[in-house]
Amino acid sequence: MEQENVMRSYRRYYLLRLVLSSLIGVLIGVLFLVGREYAGEVFDVLLIAVGLMTVVLNFAPFFYSLVRIRRRGEWISLLMSFVAILLGILLMLLRGEVILLVLGIFTILLPIVRILLVEERGRMLKRELPKAIFGAFIIVVSLIEAEEIVFLMGAILAFVLAALYLAWGLLTMRFRLAALEEQLREEALAAEEAEQE
Repeated sequence: MEQENVMRSYRRYYLLRLVLSSLIGVLIGVLFLVGREYAGEVFDVLLIAVGLMTVVLNFAPFFYSLVRIRRRGEWISLLMSFVAILLGILLMLLRGEVILLVLGIFTILLPIVRILLVEERGRMLKRELPKAIFGAFIIVVSLIEAEEIVFLMGAILAFVLAALYLAWGLLTMRFRLAALEEQLREEALAAEEAEQE
């Protein structure tokens, strides 16, 4: 009886978590759709955020390169990190398309140089690949001036991810509940054996 109550409450919790998480994804998608009308203003705020993120993400490599200045290639990494910080500051202050394009190109080149300068290229590739993809995204958006398209893509992505999360959660719920039921059964058997001794 106690095991059934635990299973029932876990099932409710799991379903509630799935539904609420999916609803949050749908809400984000709706916000993207509503925000399309204000794409220019929102995009200006996002550019300030991108500039700030560029500055913050390049502070650690800048100081790391500064500490290890004597190693081969650290001058290049130091210089590129410094330039990225300057570009991020300029992007926050000026927010021009040319600066955005230069920042995108630089955001692609900087990870490539960092990958080429280290011995463990595989690990560095995993760390730097998202930055390069983000740089390509910056270039595409700045070239086609597609703020509204970006918002539409964000809405579609949010809806798709919410649907996939809900579907995957419902598909795997049976396996999760079966594993929990087995664990509870083993604990009940162990408790009975302990009482008999």
